[in-house]
Amino acid sequence: MRSFDVFLFLAITYTCVTVDGVYFKANNQKNYWWSNTILYQIYPRSFKDSNKDGIGDLRGIIQKLDHFVDLGIETLWIGPLFKSPMDDMGYDVEDYKMIDPIFGTMDDLEELVKEMKKRNLKLATDLIPNHSSYKCKWFEKSIKKDGKYADYYVWRNASNQDDVMKNSSVTPLPPNNWLSIFGGPGWTWNDERQQFYYHQFNEKQPDFNIRNPEVHKELLDIIGFWMGKGVVGFRFDALRHLYESDSFQDEPCKTEGEDCSTRYDHIKHIYTLDQPENIEIIEEWREFIDNYSKTNKLPVPGFLATESYSSIDVLKQYYGNSTKPGAHIPFNFGLIAVNRDNIIESIEFRIKTWLDNLPENQVANWVMENHDNPRMTTKYGAEMVPLFTALKLSLPGTEVSYYGSEIGMDNSYVRPDQAQDPNNAGDGRTDESRDNERCPMQWDSSINAGFTEEKKAWLPINPNYYKVNVEEQKKIPTSNYNFYKKMSQLRKTDTLKNGDLQTYNITNSIYILKRSLVEHESYIVVMNFGSETETVILSNAVNDLQEQLYVYLGSENSGYSTGDIISTVSSSGKPLKLRPQSVAVLTDKYIASESESSTTSDTHNAGTQISSKLISLLSVFLFIRYFL
Repeated sequence: MRSFDVFLFLAITYTCVTVDGVYFKANNQKNYWWSNTILYQIYPRSFKDSNKDGIGDLRGIIQKLDHFVDLGIETLWIGPLFKSPMDDMGYDVEDYKMIDPIFGTMDDLEELVKEMKKRNLKLATDLIPNHSSYKCKWFEKSIKKDGKYADYYVWRNASNQDDVMKNSSVTPLPPNNWLSIFGGPGWTWNDERQQFYYHQFNEKQPDFNIRNPEVHKELLDIIGFWMGKGVVGFRFDALRHLYESDSFQDEPCKTEGEDCSTRYDHIKHIYTLDQPENIEIIEEWREFIDNYSKTNKLPVPGFLATESYSSIDVLKQYYGNSTKPGAHIPFNFGLIAVNRDNIIESIEFRIKTWLDNLPENQVANWVMENHDNPRMTTKYGAEMVPLFTALKLSLPGTEVSYYGSEIGMDNSYVRPDQAQDPNNAGDGRTDESRDNERCPMQWDSSINAGFTEEKKAWLPINPNYYKVNVEEQKKIPTSNYNFYKKMSQLRKTDTLKNGDLQTYNITNSIYILKRSLVEHESYIVVMNFGSETETVILSNAVNDLQEQLYVYLGSENSGYSTGDIISTVSSSGKPLKLRPQSVAVLTDKYIASESESSTTSDTHNAGTQISSKLISLLSVFLFIRYFL
């Protein structure tokens, strides 16, 4: 996806209003493997380099698979791996059935799938259906009007085609005013074919003619090919751009003046975005994936995720219906757009909007950061990371985690001379680069954070790697890593998998989530987004609570440890007192305090030592008795 789409998405989000809270009743949907999974996004260039070239690769991912087992991650979504000239960092595909050499070989992918299966991990990958690279053999054949490939792409005559054909010195004029997200016209003239081709992104990414049935067949063939290789899920990129109106009319201007002809955000994209046919092709892909899974008796049925920064009215249609199912997971980017100046009402609004529009028997999902958007630490500060971790991992449905979020990685500053992304933030802007959120994973405190043995990584390592890294945080019980890990474990409880959700927006600082399930323990997540310590008498706000609760987990700055007891009814007892920008996860299920756990462990260890000595003495006695 391109970050200018993010800009448009943010521009259409509603103004937040105070609401009375969200109540979401758990539905009777079967617990499919994907319905409560954490989908962990790996940006392959930046995860782990195994061959010392400074770029992450498949074998590097293989080396780190136990990382996901330890965290409780079940599903890996690995960004585009296909052969590409990298004019859009892999989202410009040259060959859809070949691994790009910088990432490895097909043998490496097969080894990855094999090792993942040993660990009960599942693999999803990107699929880019809107466009290919200009180096794709299909485009080369289309230029030459070679057989069925002639209409694989969107070709149009110049608006002054007759003059061009009569006089080669005449400059061809585009067919209409459609623009590219990355800046400039959406049309590029090809001298050999003597026509314009359309590209919603950069000129090296020609758009497929999705209205051509042969292109549909190619896409289905690609899906089947990778499912045959062990890929169980696909994240379809840039779905809102897939179809264009076949009328090819000019798009209307939002404002008058020159900017209308040059600025993407000054045009109403009524002919190039969110065309109704987008829904139909999603249903076609879903039918194919379901049938492939059944026909080939796959132990893990395939799933379909979509990426589109569209309005909720459009996205809810992506789910399809009972007769024609669509996407399992239409990505929900609402929480990316949280307004920090009005943070609680903004969070509440976005949760409520999605759940209120969720079709019956479908699964929610939550995305807070990705390869096109700044990291949480960058937007909100390091202290806020556990709050957002607790929030996203306690919500019902699928959660999408961006690599490094488990340790609270921050954006890195990338100097202009270090930049890699040729398209920056889109629409020709240079004030923001997507490179900043794509810098290498921080594994340890060694040189280059353990990402590469090459002197220079493909993008600079954040200088905070000496302390913000996986190895160091594993040692610290209160670290972001261990907080994430314990929240991941909590998601495996029946309550979080199948329970109801109730939210409480009680002040400008305190936000509460309650997950409950009949005949099971409840969990209450209390977050202080404010700047002052807050005392919270929970029974004044939350329904059906016991008089005391136990701390399941507290952020490092909360002042609470596992097993601490909280009074819900009286300020004279031990009510919850949360420090600024801290979070506590509470439960009505008894949890031993850390001191009790330590005593029990010491007693157990002592008993084990005594038992070992007795066994040794008995062994000596029996030896003497029977052999001497």
